[in-house]
Amino acid sequence: MIDRRRFVQAMGLAPLVASLAAPVEGMAAARDPRFGAAFDVINGWVGKAFPGAVVAIGMQGRLAALRSFGRMWSAPNAPAMPRDAIFDLASLTKVVGTTTAAELLYDRGLLDLDRPVIAYLPRFAGTPGHAQITVRHLLSHSSGLFTTDLLWQHSDSRQALLALIDRMPVAWAPGSRYQYRDENMILMGEIVERLSGKPLDRFLHDHAFVPLGMKDTGFNPPARLLPRIPPTEQDDVFRHRLVRGVVHDENAYVLGGVAGHAGLFSTAHDLAKLAELYLRGGKGLLKPASIAAFTTRQAEPPGTSRALGWDMPDAAGSFAGPRASPDALIHTGFTGTSLYIDRQRDAFIVLLSNRVNPTRDNKGIFDARIAIHTAILSAIDGR
Repeated sequence: MIDRRRFVQAMGLAPLVASLAAPVEGMAAARDPRFGAAFDVINGWVGKAFPGAVVAIGMQGRLAALRSFGRMWSAPNAPAMPRDAIFDLASLTKVVGTTTAAELLYDRGLLDLDRPVIAYLPRFAGTPGHAQITVRHLLSHSSGLFTTDLLWQHSDSRQALLALIDRMPVAWAPGSRYQYRDENMILMGEIVERLSGKPLDRFLHDHAFVPLGMKDTGFNPPARLLPRIPPTEQDDVFRHRLVRGVVHDENAYVLGGVAGHAGLFSTAHDLAKLAELYLRGGKGLLKPASIAAFTTRQAEPPGTSRALGWDMPDAAGSFAGPRASPDALIHTGFTGTSLYIDRQRDAFIVLLSNRVNPTRDNKGIFDARIAIHTAILSAIDGR
Protein backbone atom coordinates (compact mmCIF):
# COMPACT_ATOMS: atom_id res chain seq x y z
CA MET A 1 0.00 0.00 0.00
CA ILE A 2 1.15 3.53 -0.77
CA ASP A 3 1.05 5.94 2.17
CA ARG A 4 -0.71 8.88 0.47
CA ARG A 5 -0.02 11.27 3.34
CA ARG A 6 3.68 10.44 3.21
CA PHE A 7 3.66 10.86 -0.55
CA VAL A 8 2.11 14.32 -0.38
CA GLN A 9 4.61 15.40 2.26
CA ALA A 10 7.54 13.91 0.36
CA MET A 11 6.61 15.57 -2.90
CA GLY A 12 6.33 19.08 -1.47
CA LEU A 13 8.91 20.97 -3.52
CA ALA A 14 10.47 24.28 -2.56
CA PRO A 15 11.03 26.73 -5.43
CA LEU A 16 14.27 26.18 -7.30
CA VAL A 17 17.17 28.30 -6.10
CA ALA A 18 18.29 31.27 -8.16
CA SER A 19 21.53 29.56 -9.18
CA LEU A 20 19.53 27.02 -11.16
CA ALA A 21 17.13 29.45 -12.80
CA ALA A 22 19.55 32.27 -13.57
CA PRO A 23 21.55 30.60 -16.37
CA VAL A 24 18.47 30.29 -18.56
CA GLU A 25 17.17 33.84 -18.23
CA GLY A 26 17.43 35.89 -21.41
CA MET A 27 18.40 32.86 -23.42
CA ALA A 28 16.89 34.05 -26.70
CA ALA A 29 19.52 36.75 -26.96
CA ALA A 30 22.46 34.43 -26.22
CA ARG A 31 25.22 34.62 -28.80
CA ASP A 32 28.92 33.70 -28.70
CA PRO A 33 31.18 34.42 -31.68
CA ARG A 34 33.43 31.44 -31.02
CA PHE A 35 30.84 29.09 -32.53
CA GLY A 36 30.86 30.58 -36.03
CA ALA A 37 32.71 27.64 -37.58
CA ALA A 38 30.47 25.15 -35.77
CA PHE A 39 27.37 26.93 -37.06
CA ASP A 40 28.78 26.68 -40.57
CA VAL A 41 28.96 22.92 -40.04
CA ILE A 42 25.32 22.81 -38.94
CA ASN A 43 24.25 24.91 -41.92
CA GLY A 44 26.06 22.43 -44.14
CA TRP A 45 23.71 19.68 -43.00
CA VAL A 46 20.53 21.67 -43.66
CA GLY A 47 18.72 20.05 -46.56
CA LYS A 48 20.92 16.96 -46.26
CA ALA A 49 20.28 15.52 -42.80
CA PHE A 50 17.28 17.66 -41.77
CA PRO A 51 15.15 20.56 -43.04
CA GLY A 52 15.97 22.66 -40.00
CA ALA A 53 17.24 22.58 -36.44
CA VAL A 54 17.65 24.55 -33.22
CA VAL A 55 20.83 24.33 -31.15
CA ALA A 56 21.43 25.49 -27.58
CA ILE A 57 24.93 25.50 -26.08
CA GLY A 58 25.65 26.12 -22.41
CA MET A 59 28.98 26.71 -20.64
CA GLN A 60 29.88 27.38 -17.00
CA GLY A 61 26.34 28.18 -15.96
CA ARG A 62 25.39 30.46 -18.85
CA LEU A 63 23.81 30.03 -22.22
CA ALA A 64 26.51 30.68 -24.79
CA ALA A 65 24.35 30.26 -27.90
CA LEU A 66 20.77 29.63 -28.99
CA ARG A 67 20.45 29.48 -32.77
CA SER A 68 18.04 28.17 -35.38
CA PHE A 69 18.91 26.86 -38.83
CA GLY A 70 17.03 26.05 -42.00
CA ARG A 71 13.28 25.71 -42.39
CA MET A 72 10.41 24.09 -40.53
CA TRP A 73 9.88 21.43 -43.18
CA SER A 74 11.46 20.22 -46.38
CA ALA A 75 9.60 22.43 -48.89
CA PRO A 76 11.79 25.28 -50.21
CA ASN A 77 9.09 27.84 -49.34
CA ALA A 78 8.58 26.58 -45.77
CA PRO A 79 8.92 29.16 -42.98
CA ALA A 80 12.29 29.65 -41.33
CA MET A 81 12.84 27.53 -38.24
CA PRO A 82 12.12 29.69 -35.16
CA ARG A 83 14.34 29.52 -32.09
CA ASP A 84 11.29 28.69 -29.97
CA ALA A 85 10.21 25.77 -32.18
CA ILE A 86 8.55 22.94 -30.24
CA PHE A 87 9.91 19.56 -31.33
CA ASP A 88 8.65 16.01 -30.91
CA LEU A 89 11.43 14.71 -28.65
CA ALA A 90 10.80 11.01 -29.38
CA SER A 91 13.10 8.95 -27.12
CA LEU A 92 14.44 12.00 -25.30
CA THR A 93 11.17 11.48 -23.42
CA LYS A 94 12.94 8.60 -21.68
CA VAL A 95 15.42 10.91 -19.94
CA VAL A 96 13.71 14.31 -19.95
CA GLY A 97 10.47 12.82 -18.68
CA THR A 98 10.49 9.31 -17.27
CA THR A 99 13.99 9.28 -15.79
CA THR A 100 13.36 12.64 -14.14
CA ALA A 101 10.13 11.30 -12.66
CA ALA A 102 11.91 8.19 -11.38
CA GLU A 103 14.62 10.36 -9.80
CA LEU A 104 12.00 12.43 -8.00
CA LEU A 105 10.37 9.32 -6.54
CA TYR A 106 13.74 7.79 -5.62
CA ASP A 107 14.87 11.06 -4.05
CA ARG A 108 11.89 10.94 -1.69
CA GLY A 109 12.30 7.30 -0.76
CA LEU A 110 9.30 6.09 -2.70
CA LEU A 111 11.09 4.09 -5.40
CA ASP A 112 13.47 1.20 -4.72
CA LEU A 113 15.75 0.61 -7.71
CA ASP A 114 16.35 -3.03 -6.80
CA ARG A 115 12.77 -3.99 -6.08
CA PRO A 116 11.02 -6.32 -8.55
CA VAL A 117 8.75 -4.62 -11.06
CA ILE A 118 5.90 -6.92 -10.05
CA ALA A 119 5.93 -5.32 -6.58
CA TYR A 120 4.76 -2.11 -8.23
CA LEU A 121 2.83 -3.60 -11.16
CA PRO A 122 1.23 -6.88 -10.01
CA ARG A 123 -0.34 -7.36 -13.44
CA PHE A 124 3.20 -7.86 -14.85
CA ALA A 125 3.52 -11.18 -12.97
CA GLY A 126 2.72 -14.53 -14.53
CA THR A 127 5.12 -14.71 -17.48
CA PRO A 128 8.33 -16.72 -16.86
CA GLY A 129 11.23 -14.45 -15.96
CA HIS A 130 9.15 -11.38 -15.13
CA ALA A 131 9.49 -11.86 -11.37
CA GLN A 132 13.28 -11.40 -11.66
CA ILE A 133 13.10 -8.05 -13.47
CA THR A 134 13.84 -5.07 -11.21
CA VAL A 135 13.39 -1.33 -11.63
CA ARG A 136 17.15 -1.05 -12.21
CA HIS A 137 16.87 -3.51 -15.09
CA LEU A 138 14.23 -1.33 -16.73
CA LEU A 139 16.27 1.86 -16.36
CA SER A 140 19.49 0.22 -17.63
CA HIS A 141 17.75 -1.61 -20.50
CA SER A 142 18.83 -5.01 -19.21
CA SER A 143 15.42 -6.52 -18.43
CA GLY A 144 15.69 -9.28 -21.02
CA LEU A 145 12.31 -8.35 -22.52
CA PHE A 146 12.32 -8.93 -26.25
CA THR A 147 10.00 -9.41 -29.18
CA THR A 148 10.22 -8.87 -32.91
CA ASP A 149 6.57 -7.83 -33.04
CA LEU A 150 5.63 -4.20 -33.62
CA LEU A 151 3.17 -3.76 -30.76
CA TRP A 152 1.14 -1.03 -32.45
CA GLN A 153 0.29 -3.42 -35.23
CA HIS A 154 -1.34 -5.81 -32.74
CA SER A 155 -3.26 -3.41 -30.49
CA ASP A 156 -5.94 -0.81 -30.92
CA SER A 157 -5.94 0.76 -27.46
CA ARG A 158 -3.71 1.67 -24.55
CA GLN A 159 -5.02 -1.25 -22.52
CA ALA A 160 -4.38 -3.74 -25.31
CA LEU A 161 -0.81 -2.55 -25.91
CA LEU A 162 0.06 -2.64 -22.20
CA ALA A 163 -1.36 -6.17 -22.02
CA LEU A 164 1.07 -7.23 -24.75
CA ILE A 165 3.99 -5.91 -22.70
CA ASP A 166 2.70 -7.69 -19.62
CA ARG A 167 2.95 -10.97 -21.56
CA MET A 168 6.21 -10.21 -23.39
CA PRO A 169 8.74 -13.05 -23.22
CA VAL A 170 12.12 -12.77 -21.51
CA ALA A 171 14.83 -13.72 -24.01
CA TRP A 172 17.77 -13.79 -21.56
CA ALA A 173 18.34 -13.55 -17.83
CA PRO A 174 17.57 -10.07 -16.46
CA GLY A 175 20.78 -8.16 -15.83
CA SER A 176 22.89 -10.34 -18.11
CA ARG A 177 22.66 -8.40 -21.38
CA TYR A 178 21.95 -4.89 -22.62
CA GLN A 179 19.15 -4.47 -25.14
CA TYR A 180 17.60 -1.06 -25.72
CA ARG A 181 13.82 -1.52 -25.62
CA ASP A 182 10.99 1.02 -25.49
CA GLU A 183 8.98 -1.40 -23.38
CA ASN A 184 11.36 -0.91 -20.45
CA MET A 185 10.51 2.76 -20.19
CA ILE A 186 6.83 2.24 -20.93
CA LEU A 187 6.77 0.05 -17.82
CA MET A 188 8.78 2.67 -15.90
CA GLY A 189 6.17 5.26 -16.77
CA GLU A 190 3.48 2.95 -15.45
CA ILE A 191 5.39 2.56 -12.18
CA VAL A 192 5.58 6.35 -11.84
CA GLU A 193 1.81 6.55 -12.23
CA ARG A 194 1.27 3.75 -9.70
CA LEU A 195 3.51 5.34 -7.05
CA SER A 196 2.44 8.94 -7.55
CA GLY A 197 -1.26 8.35 -8.04
CA LYS A 198 -1.13 10.75 -11.01
CA PRO A 199 -0.94 10.28 -14.78
CA LEU A 200 2.63 10.59 -16.00
CA ASP A 201 2.00 13.86 -17.84
CA ARG A 202 0.40 15.52 -14.81
CA PHE A 203 3.09 14.29 -12.41
CA LEU A 204 5.87 15.66 -14.61
CA HIS A 205 4.06 18.95 -15.17
CA ASP A 206 3.51 19.55 -11.46
CA HIS A 207 6.77 18.23 -10.00
CA ALA A 208 9.39 18.76 -12.73
CA PHE A 209 8.46 21.08 -15.58
CA VAL A 210 6.75 23.82 -13.56
CA PRO A 211 9.48 23.95 -10.87
CA LEU A 212 12.15 24.05 -13.59
CA GLY A 213 10.36 26.75 -15.57
CA MET A 214 9.99 24.49 -18.62
CA LYS A 215 6.93 26.29 -19.97
CA ASP A 216 6.82 24.69 -23.41
CA THR A 217 7.38 21.06 -22.39
CA GLY A 218 4.59 18.51 -22.23
CA PHE A 219 2.61 15.77 -23.90
CA ASN A 220 -0.17 16.25 -26.44
CA PRO A 221 0.46 19.96 -27.13
CA PRO A 222 -2.64 22.12 -27.59
CA ALA A 223 -3.65 23.19 -31.09
CA ARG A 224 -2.71 26.83 -30.42
CA LEU A 225 0.97 25.79 -30.42
CA LEU A 226 0.81 24.12 -33.83
CA PRO A 227 2.46 27.04 -35.70
CA ARG A 228 5.60 26.49 -33.59
CA ILE A 229 5.69 22.70 -34.08
CA PRO A 230 7.71 21.41 -37.05
CA PRO A 231 6.01 18.45 -38.77
CA THR A 232 7.69 15.06 -38.59
CA GLU A 233 6.93 12.35 -41.14
CA GLN A 234 4.54 11.91 -44.01
CA ASP A 235 3.02 8.69 -42.65
CA ASP A 236 1.67 6.55 -45.49
CA VAL A 237 1.56 3.33 -43.43
CA PHE A 238 -0.31 3.92 -40.16
CA ARG A 239 -2.02 7.32 -39.97
CA HIS A 240 -1.97 8.16 -43.68
CA ARG A 241 -1.24 11.85 -43.23
CA LEU A 242 1.51 14.29 -42.38
CA VAL A 243 2.24 13.95 -38.67
CA ARG A 244 2.33 17.33 -36.97
CA GLY A 245 1.45 18.24 -33.40
CA VAL A 246 0.85 14.61 -32.38
CA VAL A 247 3.46 12.07 -31.39
CA HIS A 248 5.37 10.45 -34.24
CA ASP A 249 6.09 7.17 -32.42
CA GLU A 250 3.40 4.62 -33.26
CA ASN A 251 3.34 2.86 -29.89
CA ALA A 252 3.07 6.18 -28.05
CA TYR A 253 0.27 7.20 -30.41
CA VAL A 254 -1.71 4.05 -29.52
CA LEU A 255 -1.02 4.77 -25.85
CA GLY A 256 -2.79 8.11 -26.23
CA GLY A 257 0.27 10.32 -26.69
CA VAL A 258 1.47 9.91 -23.09
CA ALA A 259 4.05 7.19 -22.55
CA GLY A 260 7.31 6.55 -20.74
CA HIS A 261 9.33 6.13 -23.91
CA ALA A 262 8.03 8.86 -26.25
CA GLY A 263 5.46 11.63 -26.53
CA LEU A 264 7.10 14.70 -25.02
CA PHE A 265 7.35 17.94 -26.98
CA SER A 266 9.80 20.66 -25.97
CA THR A 267 12.10 23.50 -27.02
CA ALA A 268 15.87 23.92 -26.89
CA HIS A 269 15.24 26.72 -24.38
CA ASP A 270 13.47 24.34 -22.00
CA LEU A 271 15.95 21.49 -22.40
CA ALA A 272 18.77 23.85 -21.47
CA LYS A 273 17.07 24.19 -18.09
CA LEU A 274 17.01 20.43 -17.64
CA ALA A 275 20.70 20.21 -18.57
CA GLU A 276 21.52 22.80 -15.90
CA LEU A 277 19.75 20.62 -13.33
CA TYR A 278 22.40 17.95 -13.91
CA LEU A 279 25.31 20.34 -14.14
CA ARG A 280 24.30 21.95 -10.84
CA GLY A 281 23.90 18.62 -9.01
CA GLY A 282 20.12 18.79 -8.82
CA LYS A 283 20.24 21.69 -6.36
CA GLY A 284 16.77 22.88 -5.47
CA LEU A 285 14.93 19.90 -6.93
CA LEU A 286 16.97 16.72 -6.34
CA LYS A 287 19.63 15.74 -3.84
CA PRO A 288 23.14 15.37 -5.31
CA ALA A 289 23.19 11.73 -4.14
CA SER A 290 20.02 11.02 -6.12
CA ILE A 291 21.51 12.60 -9.25
CA ALA A 292 24.65 10.49 -8.71
CA ALA A 293 22.63 7.28 -8.39
CA PHE A 294 21.13 7.80 -11.84
CA THR A 295 24.19 9.21 -13.61
CA THR A 296 26.80 6.62 -12.67
CA ARG A 297 27.72 3.98 -15.24
CA GLN A 298 26.23 0.66 -14.18
CA ALA A 299 28.36 -2.35 -13.23
CA GLU A 300 26.02 -4.78 -15.00
CA PRO A 301 25.66 -6.01 -17.63
CA PRO A 302 29.44 -6.29 -18.14
CA GLY A 303 30.77 -3.58 -20.43
CA THR A 304 27.54 -1.57 -20.48
CA SER A 305 27.65 2.12 -21.39
CA ARG A 306 24.38 2.82 -19.60
CA ALA A 307 23.70 4.78 -16.47
CA LEU A 308 20.05 4.74 -15.31
CA GLY A 309 17.89 6.13 -18.09
CA TRP A 310 20.91 7.90 -19.54
CA ASP A 311 23.59 6.55 -21.85
CA MET A 312 27.29 7.45 -21.82
CA PRO A 313 29.95 7.38 -24.55
CA ASP A 314 31.76 4.08 -24.92
CA ALA A 315 34.99 2.90 -26.53
CA ALA A 316 33.20 2.31 -29.82
CA GLY A 317 32.17 5.96 -29.94
CA SER A 318 28.84 7.75 -29.79
CA PHE A 319 26.80 10.36 -31.58
CA ALA A 320 28.77 13.02 -29.67
CA GLY A 321 31.97 12.20 -31.55
CA PRO A 322 35.57 11.58 -30.51
CA ARG A 323 35.84 14.69 -28.31
CA ALA A 324 33.04 13.57 -25.98
CA SER A 325 33.88 13.20 -22.30
CA PRO A 326 33.67 9.57 -21.15
CA ASP A 327 31.22 10.38 -18.35
CA ALA A 328 28.98 12.69 -20.39
CA LEU A 329 25.24 12.06 -20.17
CA ILE A 330 23.81 11.45 -23.62
CA HIS A 331 20.62 10.39 -25.36
CA THR A 332 19.00 10.70 -28.76
CA GLY A 333 15.50 10.69 -30.18
CA PHE A 334 14.41 9.01 -33.43
CA THR A 335 12.92 12.20 -34.84
CA GLY A 336 16.36 13.87 -34.89
CA THR A 337 16.80 15.12 -31.34
CA SER A 338 19.71 14.74 -28.93
CA LEU A 339 20.97 15.96 -25.58
CA TYR A 340 24.62 16.01 -24.48
CA ILE A 341 25.56 17.02 -20.91
CA ASP A 342 29.29 17.27 -20.18
CA ARG A 343 30.10 17.45 -16.49
CA GLN A 344 33.86 17.65 -17.07
CA ARG A 345 33.50 20.74 -19.26
CA ASP A 346 30.49 22.10 -17.33
CA ALA A 347 28.73 22.38 -20.68
CA PHE A 348 25.76 21.07 -22.62
CA ILE A 349 24.59 20.80 -26.21
CA VAL A 350 20.93 20.54 -27.21
CA LEU A 351 20.36 19.62 -30.86
CA LEU A 352 16.75 19.47 -32.02
CA SER A 353 15.82 18.68 -35.62
CA ASN A 354 12.98 17.06 -37.53
CA ARG A 355 15.16 14.79 -39.62
CA VAL A 356 12.26 12.41 -40.44
CA ASN A 357 10.58 15.11 -42.52
CA PRO A 358 9.43 14.11 -45.01
CA THR A 359 10.63 10.52 -44.44
CA ARG A 360 12.57 8.44 -41.91
CA ASP A 361 14.55 6.97 -44.82
CA ASN A 362 16.99 9.88 -44.59
CA LYS A 363 19.85 8.54 -42.42
CA GLY A 364 22.07 11.62 -42.65
CA ILE A 365 21.45 12.50 -39.00
CA PHE A 366 23.90 9.83 -37.85
CA ASP A 367 26.91 11.48 -39.51
CA ALA A 368 25.52 14.96 -38.85
CA ARG A 369 25.35 14.46 -35.09
CA ILE A 370 29.01 13.39 -34.92
CA ALA A 371 30.19 16.29 -37.08
CA ILE A 372 28.10 18.87 -35.21
CA HIS A 373 29.10 17.78 -31.73
CA THR A 374 32.75 17.53 -32.70
CA ALA A 375 32.67 21.07 -34.09
CA ILE A 376 30.93 22.51 -31.03
CA LEU A 377 33.17 20.73 -28.53
CA SER A 378 36.22 21.90 -30.49
CA ALA A 379 34.91 25.46 -30.19
CA ILE A 380 34.28 25.06 -26.45
CA ASP A 381 37.86 23.83 -26.05
CA GLY A 382 39.19 26.72 -28.11
CA ARG A 383 40.64 24.45 -30.79
